[in-house]
Amino acid sequence: MLHKKPKHFIFLIHGIGGNKTHFGYMAKALSRILNQKDPTTKYFIKNIEYDTGNNEKTPYDFAKDIDLEIKKVTASGKFKKEDKISLIMHSQGGLIGSIWMFQSLMATPGYSTPKTIEHLDAFITLGTPFWGAKTARWGKEIKNLTDKLGVDVPLPYGKQELEQMTFGSDMIYDFRMAMMDPQYQKHIDYLRTNVRFLNIVGVADLLNPLGIFVSGTGKYEDDGAVPLASARFDFLFSQSIKEQYEDQDRVSLKQVQEIKMAPYVVVNAMHRSPLPELDNFAGIAQIKKDCIKNANCKHPTFPYLWKHILGHDIKQLDESLGDFKTFLLDVNVRVQSEQEYPCRDIKIDLLKLNGDPLDKANIEVSKFFEFYSKGKNVSKKYPNQCRFYFTGSIKKSLGNRQEAVLLKIAGKNLKTRFVEIQLKETYSSFVDVNLVEK
Repeated sequence: MLHKKPKHFIFLIHGIGGNKTHFGYMAKALSRILNQKDPTTKYFIKNIEYDTGNNEKTPYDFAKDIDLEIKKVTASGKFKKEDKISLIMHSQGGLIGSIWMFQSLMATPGYSTPKTIEHLDAFITLGTPFWGAKTARWGKEIKNLTDKLGVDVPLPYGKQELEQMTFGSDMIYDFRMAMMDPQYQKHIDYLRTNVRFLNIVGVADLLNPLGIFVSGTGKYEDDGAVPLASARFDFLFSQSIKEQYEDQDRVSLKQVQEIKMAPYVVVNAMHRSPLPELDNFAGIAQIKKDCIKNANCKHPTFPYLWKHILGHDIKQLDESLGDFKTFLLDVNVRVQSEQEYPCRDIKIDLLKLNGDPLDKANIEVSKFFEFYSKGKNVSKKYPNQCRFYFTGSIKKSLGNRQEAVLLKIAGKNLKTRFVEIQLKETYSSFVDVNLVEK
């Protein structure tokens, strides 16, 4: 009797307000190309749809929903130890997939088990806002406004999912902590060793004239929904939460560490295109019809997808998309006080390392014309945690030289702290620091 081929199930998970149509012809194209190029394995492509737009559900709820669909395959008696699963996720789908993966690895009730994660092969994100999106903040404000006015506008976005994709949300903070906390290190090391990650990030060159308003630069370093630095999972961080320190305490640049988890590539594509079949209007997840018969079709994303699934080495194909300038800076301030502390009383100043203002520096932060270039968020989950974000750019690349700023973090009746933090093009930097009472 002939030995049956091992099976590889690839799940497509859409983003906020989406459905399976947001992947265009991906399912048909991947099925044909993968089975044609690798006759030793049988590939199955499966779309998963979830209840996006439900005001009561969070991305954690959606992760449990997709778990039910994945279990229909992995819990089947036909699923063998040599079979694999992979995930391709667009936008919020990457956050949902990340929650599912980590919670399953931790054997959290309501999710799969570590045994399932042993079958996880490739984990590909397309324009996923790991560290937040300006469009989520805008959508959240629209949602709040319609609620206040009592206007029933049928928006395809749920209140909770918009909240969690906004800069400085509790979900984003939990993502950062999971990567930084030593107690999770063995799980992170397992994933880093056994799962093949790839972040595909979009920049819409077509929209370069709007770059000054969205990226703060002459280039549109955004796919129309997610900033370049937010769609890249790797990040820099500095953490100092000691219980006692002297006023004017300073955290050194030497404490900055880097999370290295997922390689990334940049494509010239929009988050979602109104005309995805046109060459100059590619959607990052919307695969064109001609890709069904042509593995090397003129779509910026598709070659990366099938090559990564098949285990090919992935490198940046379009070198013209380089020379990026933008970064994201997130700051989490923990106020150690027995009483509720108003976040409005926290003030953060960005300075040169020598304490001078950033005027005429190589770093520009929160430019006047740039929409949502800075903001704050108050944690709903953790008492007295105040979150701040700043977007900015590095005017001129200085090679191996580190660019950095000095944060002066002060609050009424609190001891001031200074934190040196590195900034890097296409990266997000995260500061987690506490303030104690005088």
